Amino acid sequence: MKNVQPAPASPVNTPTIPDYFGHRARMREKLLSKGADSLSDAELLEMILMTALPRRDVKPIAKQLLRQFMTLSGVIHADPYALEQIKGVKESVITLLKLIEGTCRVLLKPDNENKTVLSGWNQIIDYCRFNLSHQTQEHLYLIYLDKTMRIITVDDFQKGSDDKLPIFPKEILKRALNINAFSVIMVHNHPSGNAQPSSNDLIQTENVRSYLMHTGIQSYDHLIISNQKIYSFNNKSFIG
Repeated sequence: MKNVQPAPASPVNTPTIPDYFGHRARMREKLLSKGADSLSDAELLEMILMTALPRRDVKPIAKQLLRQFMTLSGVIHADPYALEQIKGVKESVITLLKLIEGTCRVLLKPDNENKTVLSGWNQIIDYCRFNLSHQTQEHLYLIYLDKTMRIITVDDFQKGSDDKLPIFPKEILKRALNINAFSVIMVHNHPSGNAQPSSNDLIQTENVRSYLMHTGIQSYDHLIISNQKIYSFNNKSFIG
């Protein structure tokens, strides 16, 4: 009787762990131990992407997004259609980015119950910067205040072109009267990046002030937002 040799054992298929898993673990540890400020824009974007794409190496996608939109803020504010053009960006990524954008807008919105305009000034600046500094068209925001200088509401009031924003004093007055506002702060952006007021800005600001003044409503300030700076008509200077 022949000796039958046993068949060689089949090798155990041990699943390989992708290299990027270790990178992700290190970023998580860094985030939890040192906070978000310890992470670069690229690392923060990677962590956002890996939440939406848990089984993908997201580092190349993060690099491409930052090349296209320049900054993390630019990525978060990017138009969904523009995001779709980036290879690897799925609907889950766009949904998460727009959720982050909306959440930041809600959290930054000035508190209209507990803060006066002076005590909440930095929050007002942060809110306006977040909403306006990335825009490619000029927008007008209006902040309405009561007699105690508390914020009644903030309106995304009007949109113009990439270099022009017609302002209509009658519409501003109508809104102010409807909500019983005592004073108004105008805020608009310059997509060019230059926060210096144009001659048209000077004329329109004076027109609004004069129009409101006849009904006893004050024009507290007019701010021009650019990527890096803010110009205050009240101070006649850059304030940020």
